[in-house]
Amino acid sequence: MATGPGRAKCRCAQCEKPEDACECEKFCCLCQGALDVRICADGLMYCEACRNACDYKTSD
Repeated sequence: MATGPGRAKCRCAQCEKPEDACECEKFCCLCQGALDVRICADGLMYCEACRNACDYKTSD
């Protein structure tokens, strides 16, 4: 049970660490781009263009 308010941080599907602790190679799983890649709610990494096109959300 959660004890405080707040949103859960997205975790990397590969290493299961939060984005700020993940040391995996960062590239978009759709287009293989490396610019502005972030981990989304499904645990996969997407660039800004693919996040916007697919309406994927990051933890912040």
